[in-house]
Amino acid sequence: MYALESELPDHEARLQRVLGVARDLSVITDRNELLRAITQTCCEVLGFGMTSIAILDGDGRFRIKAMTSIRGDLTMEDFRDYSMPFAEFERLLDVASPIGDIYWVDGSEALLEEMEQRGTVVATAPSVESAHWLPRSLLIAPLYRPPAEIFGLVFPDDPLDGEVPTIERAMLIATLAHFASLAIQLHENRSYADAQLRILTAQRERLSELFRASNDVQRAGQLEEILQTTADAVTSAGGFRRAAIYLRADDKLELRVTSGIEHNESLRLRENGPIELSRFAEIMQPQMRLSRSYLFETRKYPLPDELGRQLSIPDRTSPVGSGFWDPQDSLTIPIIESGRLLGVISVDEPVDGRYPDLEQVQALEFFADQAGIAVSQMMQYDLLRELAETDPLTGLMNRRSFWSLAERLVVSARGAGYQMAAMFIDLDHFKGVNDQFGHSAGDLVIKEAAANIQNRLRTQDVVARFGGEEFVVFLTGVDQVQALSLAESLRMVLASVAVPEVAGSITASIGIAVASPAVRRFTPRGLVEELLRLADSALYDAKARGRNRVQLGGVLDS
Repeated sequence: MYALESELPDHEARLQRVLGVARDLSVITDRNELLRAITQTCCEVLGFGMTSIAILDGDGRFRIKAMTSIRGDLTMEDFRDYSMPFAEFERLLDVASPIGDIYWVDGSEALLEEMEQRGTVVATAPSVESAHWLPRSLLIAPLYRPPAEIFGLVFPDDPLDGEVPTIERAMLIATLAHFASLAIQLHENRSYADAQLRILTAQRERLSELFRASNDVQRAGQLEEILQTTADAVTSAGGFRRAAIYLRADDKLELRVTSGIEHNESLRLRENGPIELSRFAEIMQPQMRLSRSYLFETRKYPLPDELGRQLSIPDRTSPVGSGFWDPQDSLTIPIIESGRLLGVISVDEPVDGRYPDLEQVQALEFFADQAGIAVSQMMQYDLLRELAETDPLTGLMNRRSFWSLAERLVVSARGAGYQMAAMFIDLDHFKGVNDQFGHSAGDLVIKEAAANIQNRLRTQDVVARFGGEEFVVFLTGVDQVQALSLAESLRMVLASVAVPEVAGSITASIGIAVASPAVRRFTPRGLVEELLRLADSALYDAKARGRNRVQLGGVLDS
């Protein structure tokens, strides 16, 4: 039985007890125990019938994480669905009255009734009938981390004397909140450090590989290596038998690598295609958060059928007891870098069959952080490489990337016995477009021309912007007649290009050169150069003959 405030020691003695508890808080290693100690101290030492503590989750809502009630009529279950958006808390501060460093909201305040209806305020009946403390009355003691960021709230409730706290009592509550903030932050820092030590000790070699991968971003095939190394590390050092890594592509998650999942099952997952991010979010709800990850427990939340068909779920070989991992359960670890969601690591089948503790999850999150850095760097490298290989205006290959691919196509065509052809395409009177309508209009003409050329070609054909209004095309597996027919269709489609900003039609002149696979006197690079030289000569011939026409140049057959 707890004492009423009138029976408690005076202010100075209470302060000494709060300071004593503060020393104890700093050595508590279990987070739940730490939070319960804070709420219990507020009740026992400061004279409240109930105290709860809410922590700000990653979705911007405060949720009750611990509570103490000396009355026995309230439990954590009564607050299971409670959550308060940060914006609601700010509205509370607008109507609150400060008492020292804490805040008091009178229970008759209309905003509290409105918030109770939305489930963001829980009304509790006072133990002592009072004209000052009503069921909805609130005391709020914010928890701060430097410089002045609020990350949690302590709610002392039901003062056992029925009175609003005096300034002296408010100072004691604020003092307890201050030491509670320090203890929680100390625990978070200690947990993160332990997580780093755990993963570094257990998986030093693989983590070193990951660090090397994050620093060596130009190595071929690196992204897949980073992802596979990460997935394998999770199944060898992270305490889970199965892992899958999905990367985000717009609003979808695409499976990239798996570890511990049978080959046929992995193929099935890939054949299912990407998963809508909104659908995957069904197992990443705020109430499922554990640290920064999401623990989906099918006993609490049924797995949606459609999502279940897109995931890999192991068979249930035997009954699963209470407190043990169910085959439909999953842990999802976001891969985040600079605030962006790059993808997720989905893990399943804990080795010991039990749910992971906070430290194990934080160890996996630490590993995911390293993967996030490496993946982000690789994506940036891929983007830079793409920019280096493509023309920024049209998205077609640029001159440098064209040469590299065309040379490889010559080698393949010779080996398969295919004929080859090259085209030089030049838009007629393009300088006049720029002079009359401006360079912006000229850019639109080039973009439309590029899109029409690309849409008319086969997927295996190579097209590039060579500069200005010039385009080149390299073809394999076409003879002279087929090459001329394709060129004529390109000329006709370009003549039909309509750009609203440009009056009149746009025409093009096209030069063609053809080579037999039997031509061996040139290197692959030399053959491409010779075909383009002949096609360029034919292009000038087409312009001399009046433009808007196709002209065949040289034919290399031996």
